[in-house]
Amino acid sequence: MSCERLFRPELEGRVVVVLSNNDGCVIARSNEAKAIGIKMADAEFLVRERLKTHDAVIFSSNYALYADMSARLMNNLARYTYTLMVYSIDEAFMALGNISGIALNSYVKNFSSQVMQNTGLSITVGIGPTLSLAKLANKAAKRQGRSFLVLDSQELISEIVKDFPIEDVWGVGLAYYSKLQEYDIKTAHEFRELKPDFVRRQMTVQGWRLHQELWGIPCNRIRDVAERSKGIESSQSFNTYQTKLEKIEEAVAMHAATVALKLRQQQSMGLQLTVYLRTNKHNVKHDQHYPSLTIKMPFAANSSHELTKIALQVLRAIWQPGFNYLKTGVRITGIIPAGEVQANLFYTYGNERQQGIATLMDDINNRYGRGTLRLAAEGFDKTWKMKQDYLSKQYTTNWKDLIVTK
Repeated sequence: MSCERLFRPELEGRVVVVLSNNDGCVIARSNEAKAIGIKMADAEFLVRERLKTHDAVIFSSNYALYADMSARLMNNLARYTYTLMVYSIDEAFMALGNISGIALNSYVKNFSSQVMQNTGLSITVGIGPTLSLAKLANKAAKRQGRSFLVLDSQELISEIVKDFPIEDVWGVGLAYYSKLQEYDIKTAHEFRELKPDFVRRQMTVQGWRLHQELWGIPCNRIRDVAERSKGIESSQSFNTYQTKLEKIEEAVAMHAATVALKLRQQQSMGLQLTVYLRTNKHNVKHDQHYPSLTIKMPFAANSSHELTKIALQVLRAIWQPGFNYLKTGVRITGIIPAGEVQANLFYTYGNERQQGIATLMDDINNRYGRGTLRLAAEGFDKTWKMKQDYLSKQYTTNWKDLIVTK
């Protein structure tokens, strides 16, 4: 939402929503959209008339723009902490414990304004002695219309948790919420008053850790090195049913190239590759087919060329004619560091050549935009690509969409 308004400031004060894949559901809303009753995950067709009545502005998910602005935001945040843990595309945890002799309120106010100046994005900051309390402070600040909230005393923590809804506490999902409802626990304060042993019996060790963190006892830590992914996946629903193998091959090739790029970005290689297909389980009039096949590759790889070639072979093994396929995806597991690849005695693999080609592709795409150089197997017209009728421009990642001022 902030990304769209950053480049379209005239949208300030208007009802704005962002839709999910294939423009299916609402995944982001402006405060004005919330005020007219638009809820998260509302199906677009169910709220279409209401949005039209209020002259709403609708956007398809612009992944390239959001990812680039997220990277700019995280790079700016990293300047103000010795350890930054990126939690999601728009959330991060910062460690401030080793920064001595600072007034937290003025420090937060300063770097918030600097981030706004450098990126154009406004942020909300919550500070607390544990990750759970920091997250709670962040949500409480938003509720109060503040840009930041510092929980630096037990008195302030007790005041904030007193009326804070338990369902909005970070880590309380549907299962925990249902369990707590059985005991008439409605607020974070009431949850804190439960005995630790009772919490551990009823909510396992994860619930116990949350309970301890709400008392200011750290049970989770900010990691300065991101954990290596155990699996990388790329998938997408088609904009309409696909019955021809050639079109599905194009999609699988694109997904294989995407997971290969992600492997290279984290300097990893994969040993196992999975390809799957899905029909529409909600359409009972169609025959259903959910094939999936995982193979162990004879070598660890992160080359777009190699992974695409193998993925297409796997696809041809599971594809069957006569079905209306709605989704496909490629998943890589068995991920290892790129520097720890074990050679295969029975298979000759030109790794240096493939790495050279991959590096060349990445260099060109980094300079001229993703997809400038790609494998022909990915296709050209891509009529199967997901529906994005309201896609905004890629202001920061596409030369054609750069804003030009006179």
